[in-house]
Amino acid sequence: MTTYDEYRLLGFTDADREDTERLTVDPDLVAELAGTLRRQIGTFPPDSVFEPSDELAALAAYLETVPDVRAFHASRDVDDEISWATLADLGRQLDVHRRTHGRFGLETHWWLRAHWFGSLYQLGRLQFLLTQEHRGAPGVEPGEWVLDVHIPESGPLDPAAIDDSFAQAKDFFATHFPEQPVRTATLLTWLLDPVLVERLPAESNLSGFARRFTLYGEPLDGAASAVYFTFRTRDTDHLDRLPRETQLQRLVLDRVGGGHGWQNAHGYLRL
Repeated sequence: MTTYDEYRLLGFTDADREDTERLTVDPDLVAELAGTLRRQIGTFPPDSVFEPSDELAALAAYLETVPDVRAFHASRDVDDEISWATLADLGRQLDVHRRTHGRFGLETHWWLRAHWFGSLYQLGRLQFLLTQEHRGAPGVEPGEWVLDVHIPESGPLDPAAIDDSFAQAKDFFATHFPEQPVRTATLLTWLLDPVLVERLPAESNLSGFARRFTLYGEPLDGAASAVYFTFRTRDTDHLDRLPRETQLQRLVLDRVGGGHGWQNAHGYLRL
């Protein structure tokens, strides 16, 4: 049974906590999903895929296995603050779902697998996933361990905060996962579309963040991602209804709405 304090540490809003406490799901399915999670905690890379068909059963399984993940963190001497900050992405994803769809749910349940397997950590402003290179970053051997950077929705990309996150990551993984040495961080995101650097002021946080990375490889179609992460909507058919209050909003709407598209680009930097 999850306590009130644990819900708070897991980042739940009151609305999502109340809906979770009323949740009714198949206990056999939850037990099966929880068992799959437990078997993969601490495996690098995980030996099977966690792809539940029921997002709310996945939520229940995540909650049931919090003590198991916390025990793994403790076995690696991960600080409590980092442990809870990492797992609090569960509550954040529930909140994002509610703001996107107007109801309780966990559309992005797949994203939380890495947190529960013990390979992703929130270190200051950014999240870092310990993984093996598979995208062809220059100077990185296939299968070499890298840190895949992710950007949670938790405030501005302040340069000092970003500097601190990368400094933390370099020390954290060398200390707690020395058997998987890393020297490169990689990123695949709509925020690396060159148009963002070209059109936003040089002093903007987004532009400054993008300039940290060297682009490589072939970009992917990122129009849907740009719209979703800027406006938290999956609806790309009614762009004229979306706000144009910030430079970023206007840039995304002008590019995507004007038929110019948007790129999900690959980038890397040396730690």
